[in-house]
Amino acid sequence: MKIKKILNNNVVISENEYSEEVIVMGRGIAFQKQIGDLLLEELIDKVFVSDSTKETLEIEKLITQAGPDIIEIAKEIILLAEERIGHEYSEKAYLSLTDHLFYATERMKEGISIPNPLIVEIKKFYSQEYAIGVTGCQMVRDRLNIDFQDDEAGFIALHLANHIANTENMTLTIESTEIMRDILRIISRYFGIVFDEDSLSYQRMMTHIQYFAQRILKDEIQEEPDEFLYALIQGKYPAAFNCSLRIREYLETSKSITVQDAEVIYLVIHIHRVIEQHKKRK
Repeated sequence: MKIKKILNNNVVISENEYSEEVIVMGRGIAFQKQIGDLLLEELIDKVFVSDSTKETLEIEKLITQAGPDIIEIAKEIILLAEERIGHEYSEKAYLSLTDHLFYATERMKEGISIPNPLIVEIKKFYSQEYAIGVTGCQMVRDRLNIDFQDDEAGFIALHLANHIANTENMTLTIESTEIMRDILRIISRYFGIVFDEDSLSYQRMMTHIQYFAQRILKDEIQEEPDEFLYALIQGKYPAAFNCSLRIREYLETSKSITVQDAEVIYLVIHIHRVIEQHKKRK
């Protein structure tokens, strides 16, 4: 690939084999280079294909505003997440994180710190993403001398979780986190227990609730209910079943979300499993 335009030492505009305009990122990829020079493949970290000239111009504007340090930090955070989590992030993940870091650092320079109301839940539900966010905040402190703390680590984690959930709607990710928190509170209060968060049954239930929250918010539930199985679990696991009905009532009254019988079945099974595990520990 040849350089068409240099945005900074780490970002250039080029053209791929399909004659599509692309944005290419890599540390020092444009150092001592000129327009028309070939890019060294071993220096390329990411290649972004823009959908339109307008999008390319918007990306150029963001990169120019943010500056090389923010761009490099965002890139390193994403690459670290890909390595640790095993998820390949899209170009939109890079750009949205770059945008967030730029405006967050600008706010901090003005002495404006925004508290993260979901920080406890983020640490619990997205522990891997949060750990990466902590590392990202350290990068910002070390390189930019800006005091990013736990709240910002949580916001970075939400950006990472948002793209793993395959959605560009951050509001949906935040709402699903709130639903997960409230469902766990309902279960804990209904049975009067404190969860063993290290147990396998708890982790399985957490995973189910996470995907359950995302599905109902995206209205992706289409499975037909199994009437026989529904009646069976109602009789076999009455406590877990009644707890699931409370969760259904909460979602219908507080969130205006309809929960189908098929989802209640899976909730009952996971709730029963974690409660039984708790009883064995006592």
